[in-house]
Amino acid sequence: MARRIFRIVMAVAIAIAIYLYLSREAHTAVFSIVASSLAFLLFSFGVHGLIAHSLHPKFKGNIIVYPMWMWVLWAILFLLFVFLLIPQFCPGFAVIP
Repeated sequence: MARRIFRIVMAVAIAIAIYLYLSREAHTAVFSIVASSLAFLLFSFGVHGLIAHSLHPKFKGNIIVYPMWMWVLWAILFLLFVFLLIPQFCPGFAVIP
């Protein structure tokens, strides 16, 4: 049941992202950044929840590896979001001025 919930959360996040991408000219830059950030958080939540419920408990029992692996995954997702997706949603957005 939990996997289904996290898949639904990921699908909602992807639907929000597609909507924002298709109607990016209709919204202000601030709204686009906030809405895409919320979509990223939903997607990140879904990915981490799906992975957490898919891993074997013995693997999660290793106290240092599991949190570090999840942090690295989140960091990669965040970097992809900031450097690839936000410039697509907000064409005037510059990461490095």
